[in-house]
Amino acid sequence: MKNDRLFQLLYLLLAKGRMTAPELSQALEVSVRTIYRDVDTLSMAGVPIYASAGKGGGISLLPGYTFDKTLLSDEEQNQLLFAVQSMKAADQNVEPLLHKMGAAFQKPSHSWIEVDFSRWGMGRTDTARFELLKTAILGKQILSLTYCGSSGATTQRKIHPLKLIYKDKHWYLQGFCLQAGDFRLFKVGRIVEALSIGETFSENYQDDLPPLDAEEPSFPMVHLKLRIAKRLAFRVYDEFNRNSITPEPAGSFLVEVDFPMDGWVVGYLLSFGAEVEVLEPGDLRRILGEYAQKIADHHIT
Repeated sequence: MKNDRLFQLLYLLLAKGRMTAPELSQALEVSVRTIYRDVDTLSMAGVPIYASAGKGGGISLLPGYTFDKTLLSDEEQNQLLFAVQSMKAADQNVEPLLHKMGAAFQKPSHSWIEVDFSRWGMGRTDTARFELLKTAILGKQILSLTYCGSSGATTQRKIHPLKLIYKDKHWYLQGFCLQAGDFRLFKVGRIVEALSIGETFSENYQDDLPPLDAEEPSFPMVHLKLRIAKRLAFRVYDEFNRNSITPEPAGSFLVEVDFPMDGWVVGYLLSFGAEVEVLEPGDLRRILGEYAQKIADHHIT
């Protein structure tokens, strides 16, 4: 949003004193022309901002200027506070920043939400890993990954880490894989080891970075029709979209969903035990029965 960018521009000038338009353009990831438009917008709003030409010139604020909180609406002030509060999820020490912002906005910085994306019992491990990945992304550090793929094979990769993404209950690292010569998604939980090799990269991939939904699935998608027992209603509503669920008169649920046809879907359906019935497709129904029989043969002598 434009107001967010204006706040960031002011914060940069307050922190640095003076910056050139190209420097601000790079920091805020917008064009130089947009920076000059933002300067005009701030000037018309009464902010003492000016640009000077020549050697040693740039964009700066008049000495003694302090941030005017009226530049942001009450809702925008709350959004900034809430955004900073969410950084606690990555175990970041943001209390000093929250106190400063609360004082500037003249409102308490009491946390209204607590978010913790670490797994149960693995808080320290996950926090250390996210800190390493965050540092690598921000510092453009090349990473060496030991990664376990969906086939179970472990491979070594060198990547340019670009972005952390949270989608569908999982964290993913999006990066440019040097071996593949293309963008790849790595499920963070499958990263066996991640190490910085002490080298950096200069490429800027932001304009070419594909959205997450553009990633091609490794396996063909198949349409499933499932009947799930009433006893597992909590899982039905936890794990499936409401539009895919049809309650049945007997209390069971009819679920229609598209999943990748690989070993994962078999293991996932087996986690429902005898409370799920695969109605379609017939091939998956047969495969699931064969797996269940193998499990029975393995445990029953």
